[in-house]
Amino acid sequence: MRWLPLPRKLEVSSERLPFAGCHAIKTPPQADWERAVQPLRALGDSYGGWTAFVEHDSSLASEAYRLRVENGRIYIHAGSPRAAFYACHTLLQAWDTKSIPQMTVDDSPTLPWRGVVEGFYGKPWSHNARLKMLDFMGAHKMNIYLYAPKDDPYHRERWREPYPDADAQRLNELIQRAHANFIEFVFCISPGLSMVYSDPAEFERLVAKIEAVRQMGVRSFGLLVDDIPEELQHDADKKAYTSLAHAHADLANRLRHWLKERDPNAWLIVCPTFYHNRGEPPYVRELGERTERGISIMWTGPKVVSREITHEDAELFKIAIQRKPFVWDNYPVNDYEPSRLLMGAITGRDAETLKHLEALVSNPMNQAEASKVALGTYADFLWNAEAYEPGRSWENAVAHLVGEEALPVMMEFCKQNLWTRHWTESPPEVERAIEDWQTTGDPEPLRETLTALATLPRRLKQAVHYPELIEEIEPWLLRLEQISQLGLELLDAIEEESLRPRRILSQLEAIRETNEAIVCDGWIERWIRETVEELAES
Repeated sequence: MRWLPLPRKLEVSSERLPFAGCHAIKTPPQADWERAVQPLRALGDSYGGWTAFVEHDSSLASEAYRLRVENGRIYIHAGSPRAAFYACHTLLQAWDTKSIPQMTVDDSPTLPWRGVVEGFYGKPWSHNARLKMLDFMGAHKMNIYLYAPKDDPYHRERWREPYPDADAQRLNELIQRAHANFIEFVFCISPGLSMVYSDPAEFERLVAKIEAVRQMGVRSFGLLVDDIPEELQHDADKKAYTSLAHAHADLANRLRHWLKERDPNAWLIVCPTFYHNRGEPPYVRELGERTERGISIMWTGPKVVSREITHEDAELFKIAIQRKPFVWDNYPVNDYEPSRLLMGAITGRDAETLKHLEALVSNPMNQAEASKVALGTYADFLWNAEAYEPGRSWENAVAHLVGEEALPVMMEFCKQNLWTRHWTESPPEVERAIEDWQTTGDPEPLRETLTALATLPRRLKQAVHYPELIEEIEPWLLRLEQISQLGLELLDAIEEESLRPRRILSQLEAIRETNEAIVCDGWIERWIRETVEELAES
């Protein structure tokens, strides 16, 4: 059984019981509890007479639950409706569409806030991709989504303008889908490129934009002042404030007061201009001192893209801002190198690090469906960090995405897409095959490796019945097929002593010009070019 995330404590019997749904589901009377059991109710009524009993247990933490499955009955004790919702999804992961095992589960998360920030540059996700992402997050026990696409013009450049009716309607649909999945929807706005912080009229424009979204049912907001000039730009602000941090803290405090007057449960999250470091830059220290304690402050770790975030790093930043950091984790985002995919598990963070954090949200790739491999491992890690094993989690995430039968071939593809300049892994397997060929002169092992890579796209398309995913990764499938076939052609030419260097190099250039995707960290391309040039010289 592939759990994602892995429950904290469970006992599962080898005996499975026929199950096709519930004859009755008994919940507390409040509407949120009925919403919580919708994943279970969606299965429909079971003629066999299964009954689910869902109860609020005030002795449990907010997101903790106990699940027990016995012959004909399901018992859920939950600290909140959200916890009951998670219990239902745990039950569904145990269900094979025909039966469920007798089992007991005692579960709760490591980190209170776990989720996704759609905060990359480049083409934003489609509306349908966002809706599907929210369903994915809910099913895998992630509970916060930050809407912050850099290339949404009404989020950043045109922040003063209200959303057109059609866009507002789509935004409202996202908010309601998040609500259905017990996900905190955080609407983010980035006014820092042009806002005059000291101008009362500018503040009114900001809150007017926020009020329109607040009326849709949003209580949490992100004020993002990242990726803007590092000095005050307007004369009025230079007169009103002593520093950029002073301006940002004043704006954040005013906005929080405005939000709290309208909703005592409102939450404000700030992404600062200096959002990565190990120590205490003056801006960060001043922002921490001036910003009210109820405001969360974001951090990407010691670097913009942090290969590792240690508890020592987190503690230093916590001291600087005088609160636990809210981590904006730039993995598996690929906007800085869109020619590559990042299809591996999250590593470089551990349970000790999470103790020093308020929240952690992953910034994914422009490819929403492909991002779900890494996001599945985030869900696993953030829920049960103490038991997290990247290899196991990686396989489980892929299996949840494409199914058990397609798992082997999808894993093959993922292993060819693990590298960017900020995120490195060990060299791909083809590198060892190239090295062996260069050492021994025997072409057969390399030929076997290249043949497997050349046929991988066809095999994957036959096995993976997921059109949206295939469409996203098509450029990388094409590149893998083209470059591997060219490598095989080179081996044949060398063996037959019929090498035509210009022809091979022109084909290589044509592949590069028509498709920017990079696979296997570029090893096959480099080997082809270097080999042809060396043989041409000799």
